[in-house]
Amino acid sequence: MKQRERSKDEIPFSEMTPAQKRSYLVDYWSKPALVVIVVAVMLVSLIHSMVSSKEMLLSVTTVDSGDDKSFTPYVEQFVSENGIPEDQYVVGDIVVGTAATGGGTGSQAGMAFYVRLQAGSEDIIIMPESVFLEYATSGYFLDLTGVVPQEWQDQLISVDQRYDEVEEVQPDPIACGIYMRDIPGMPDTPYYQDAVIAISYYPDNQDYAEAFLNSLLKK
Repeated sequence: MKQRERSKDEIPFSEMTPAQKRSYLVDYWSKPALVVIVVAVMLVSLIHSMVSSKEMLLSVTTVDSGDDKSFTPYVEQFVSENGIPEDQYVVGDIVVGTAATGGGTGSQAGMAFYVRLQAGSEDIIIMPESVFLEYATSGYFLDLTGVVPQEWQDQLISVDQRYDEVEEVQPDPIACGIYMRDIPGMPDTPYYQDAVIAISYYPDNQDYAEAFLNSLLKK
């Protein structure tokens, strides 16, 4: 009677042939080993991210600017003069607020911008006048009267706040924007001729935001 061949499970590891040992290790340890490797990679990636991540020092966001990138050199000059590393500033753009670009503040893009403003993820914001006026009435921009030099006080754009039904008061107007066309040396393009510059009411980096705005006004 022919003897039944024992399976790998029935053979002690010490009695296995080299080929059986390799097969056993592959069958029983490949999946646990893969899990260990994946976990190790994730831990290394997380630790590297925590160690190497940099705090953002300045964000400049243009709204509905299309492909107009003519303002970027002004930001690059400022960060160079102030020693801000390349990975600690950002010049971004976002589509928000006109009929031509996809709806107003009630649109998904508009609500996303509200969230960004509330979360303090914006410092300097440049936007068309119509978008600026729509958001400024809700108090999303910093009062610039104590920020800009005295000679610029009369050129600030003052906006009436929306009526507060809870407090039953009309908040005082807030001077929170400057026309880009009023600032000498700014880009002479259709977008910047109509654009307004402001500082977010909740800036992450208020000191740098104020310094950047004032550097433009002094050019």
